[in-house]
Amino acid sequence: MKFTIENEKIVGDLGFGLLPISPNETIGYRPYELFVSSLVGCSGTLLGNILKKKRVEYKNIDMEVSSVRNPDQANRIEKILITAYVQSNQSLSEQNAMKIADLVVRNCGMIQSVIDSIDVTFIVKTQTLHDDVR
Repeated sequence: MKFTIENEKIVGDLGFGLLPISPNETIGYRPYELFVSSLVGCSGTLLGNILKKKRVEYKNIDMEVSSVRNPDQANRIEKILITAYVQSNQSLSEQNAMKIADLVVRNCGMIQSVIDSIDVTFIVKTQTLHDDVR
């Protein structure tokens, strides 16, 4: 990876292409957005793989993130809650959803990299799809 500082932004030259980074969201992705995106990208991909291994067919997974930051400590991220909404014809029991969420947390490299300094919670919820009957 290579990064170049240009005026108000840093541009990363990465395998997929250029990535502009800036605290000014009109000229680049904010570092906070990239940080959260790395957690969601890793955990979401892993969740999809776990569901496939468990033979849980799903149409889509939507993920929402909320966080708590500490303005007294450089706006440090203290807590992150990631909620994954699995859209499927199969419903997961609360116990199975909790087991899958635990597997994600234990096996996601990005979450494991920050788990000792940030309180990360990962929740899996099923949104049951209903077939249209005509």
